[in-house]
Amino acid sequence: MNLGAFLPAPGHQAAAWRHPNARPNGGLDFSYYCSLVRTAERGKVDMLFLSDGAGIRTHDKDTDELSRQGRTVHFEPLTLLSALAVHSTHIELTATASTTYNEPFNIARKFASLDHLSAGRAGWNIVTSVTDAEAQNFNLDRQPPHSARYHRAREFMDVVTGLWDSWEDDAFLYDKESGRYFEPRRLHILDHRGEHFQMRGPLNVARSPQGHPVLVQAGSSGDGMDFAARWAEA
Repeated sequence: MNLGAFLPAPGHQAAAWRHPNARPNGGLDFSYYCSLVRTAERGKVDMLFLSDGAGIRTHDKDTDELSRQGRTVHFEPLTLLSALAVHSTHIELTATASTTYNEPFNIARKFASLDHLSAGRAGWNIVTSVTDAEAQNFNLDRQPPHSARYHRAREFMDVVTGLWDSWEDDAFLYDKESGRYFEPRRLHILDHRGEHFQMRGPLNVARSPQGHPVLVQAGSSGDGMDFAARWAEA
């Protein structure tokens, strides 16, 4: 069994920040996250997991009600996990990122970079996003339909995994004498043209220690379960 620690700061419960021992600013307290990841490693936990959304994802009726919610602000997870990579040694570092409000190249590059920075400990929790509040930060009034989001996500995964395969494991020669930086036969141009994306490639990050991050997915709908069956490793 592999165990993951799902750690939203300052706590899962909406009013957890009011506890006498809580750090109410935990969502933006790097030292707090360092202590959490070190504790998790000592406890033999395998994975640190951070949820995320592209906006404040609440259903509060107004700002007065929202003002009592302790989880309104927090670090962007890939930035945070990149920093935590140097304060940890073996725990997997898993960040949530949406296929609806990102482009495949950006996601491929960021997670490949995290995998390098952490020496092969990156994980990606794949989501299609869930609230209109997120859509309204990306030139939309409301979320695209559920099926449309998963339709985009399937092509997104084809593209992003293709980009991670831009370079073979031993593509880079660094041969100073011959002047050959990489072996051209070990470079693969994706040149994807689909319904949602046009992507030539290659990725401008060398193949990472894992090849690609561990892929995590938690959709419970029919589309989500089909998607997980195709892509998810956790």
